[in-house]
Amino acid sequence: MKKIRLAAFLALSITACTPKDNATAETAGERWYFTFSTEELTVRSAPENSITGSVGISAYISDTEDISGRPEYMWNEEVVRSGAGWNTLNSFQKPEAGRHLRFQAYYPYAPQTGTPAIRLSDSSVSGPMSLEYEVPSDVAGQIDLMTGESPVLSTDAENKDVPVTMYHRLSAIRFVTGDIGLAGTIRSISLINVHKKGAYRIGDEGWSLDSGTDGVFSVYPDYVVEGVTLAEDPDGRQEVAGGDNTFIMLPQPIPDEARLQIRYEAEIDGVTDIHVLETKLKSKNIQEWQWGKIYTYQISVVSLALEYETFVHDWEPGVQADVDIII
Repeated sequence: MKKIRLAAFLALSITACTPKDNATAETAGERWYFTFSTEELTVRSAPENSITGSVGISAYISDTEDISGRPEYMWNEEVVRSGAGWNTLNSFQKPEAGRHLRFQAYYPYAPQTGTPAIRLSDSSVSGPMSLEYEVPSDVAGQIDLMTGESPVLSTDAENKDVPVTMYHRLSAIRFVTGDIGLAGTIRSISLINVHKKGAYRIGDEGWSLDSGTDGVFSVYPDYVVEGVTLAEDPDGRQEVAGGDNTFIMLPQPIPDEARLQIRYEAEIDGVTDIHVLETKLKSKNIQEWQWGKIYTYQISVVSLALEYETFVHDWEPGVQADVDIII
């Protein structure tokens, strides 16, 4: 499979309004103000032109350009919308001169209390920010997790409009109709025996996955197939599970035991029943899900045997690469 480099990005700019020292201050300092550029950004495979929640930011300060210490300047600061822009909830004093600063960010923001959706490495831990994430079994609760970081900055500079590039760190899975030779209803679509837990450290090339492959994720589209459908017809590729029903999964080598299961209700010889159709997720051509990619599975049901092919493209709309799946 030809790999397509991720083009998705979210440019985050930070504008300092004369902050005054290098620590959070309750009675001194000023807030940091942010502007977001969201060109080409999509969330859950449905195009959106704005972020709908808060962003979490930590900041590291060091005597050298090798930023390897703890996030002493800022840790999991919530950045919220304020009018046409964004700002931190707290005020910060300006870092002392002659030092170096780097911001690391993730989206969506998760307060580190109770059982957070995203668990961050503690503020006492040295090194880049790490995130632990378990994909919720409820597809509606799955998030479009993104991370990014700024260049290393000199505290001698004014540091207005600091750029932070954000990247999608998960894989999107959606389904459309292909060749279906029997009228019926797609009651559910399930991904079975895949990785559901992992950790990602900003700057790494991939996720560290939990050894378990017991993840089961389902959607219930109740999509009605009126009759015979053909993928090559102008209206033949109808969306069955996409938009809010898009699976947003951990990037991973697809486990050997992973399965795609369709529950298809149809009438045969006058008897209506739900038929459970399964096939392997791993194939010769698609052996992994990469972050920043949308995998569109085209479902074909012929004589109650499940077949499919997959179309892979970057998270934003753009050039699409077709990949045939050999079952």
